[in-house]
Amino acid sequence: MSQQSIQPLVHIGFHKTASTLLQRTLFARSDLGFERPGRDRVRLQADFIRYGAFDEMEPKVIEAYHRLAYEARTRGRTLVLSHERLSGYPGSGGFDARMIADRVKTCLPDARILVFVREQRSMLYSYYLQYITDGGSLSFRRLTRPIQPKLFRKPEFDLRSFAYVPLIEYYRTLFGSENVLVIPYEALRGESWRIAVEIARFCGQSTARIEADIFGDMANASMPLMMQLLRRHLNGLIYRNQLSPHAPIAFNPFDRWYRRMRPLFEPTRLIDAPLRRRLKRQIEDVTGDRYAESNLQLQRMTAHDLSRYGYRLSVPSSAPQPRTTAPNGNEVTVRTGTALQATG
Repeated sequence: MSQQSIQPLVHIGFHKTASTLLQRTLFARSDLGFERPGRDRVRLQADFIRYGAFDEMEPKVIEAYHRLAYEARTRGRTLVLSHERLSGYPGSGGFDARMIADRVKTCLPDARILVFVREQRSMLYSYYLQYITDGGSLSFRRLTRPIQPKLFRKPEFDLRSFAYVPLIEYYRTLFGSENVLVIPYEALRGESWRIAVEIARFCGQSTARIEADIFGDMANASMPLMMQLLRRHLNGLIYRNQLSPHAPIAFNPFDRWYRRMRPLFEPTRLIDAPLRRRLKRQIEDVTGDRYAESNLQLQRMTAHDLSRYGYRLSVPSSAPQPRTTAPNGNEVTVRTGTALQATG
């Protein structure tokens, strides 16, 4: 493989799609041809995210990334920048995702882009629990129904963040569609070795040394739901932070303190099932077929069958509709609805 053919890889997330797992396993493996900068998450936060809308990137920052990519290339490795925050942040509606994409283009104009997506109902379930862990204090209904939604005084959570297509399309415009790889998170869970191979090939790296169990056991023990739901209320009382700025008390060690209480909540797992069903009903209420049309566009951007993983997809307008014979002998079209949903 020619060194000149090695391009840096920028993995932008999205959130809740096993970014940390990819960073700790595949992207940490120099023997597989990947290379990450030291303290890269802190560095990426500072270099790509902590800018005002009209701030220009410093020339020395741009030059530093050019140098990192060149040095990795001379070693036959792919420089990897990986941070889910590069896709924006759902709690603020991903308002800065396009600006971040422009900064990525400025620093690494020849980069390849890796995007992981996740079925939206599953994404919303996982993100809402993460929102609480991050310090949020709003109920799911309140989070997804902002006050004064037409004023846009400040960035807020926006369900459009999980449509995925606009941001992916923008990256395809910046870097070329052949340089943007879109993979569903669900495929990573079910076919981890194949996904590792797909990513390595996308980067032009050898796949011969990738182990069948490279990602190990992906199952994470979640917190008891009652623990999370109680935390939501405590966040609003004693944990003042960006997601709960009006909490009267700023008890900064709260997160560390609360995690230590997990054994006390283990018996409450007995009521996880009804709590989970309640949250999933609320998610169903706000999603419905909201993402079916964009998922149909998303399907054209990935080689993976999204319907296999439960993504709702609109029926293409050109798709032939089944026909049957009415009692009067006339042939009629049977309408099948506006969305398809995988079962099982």
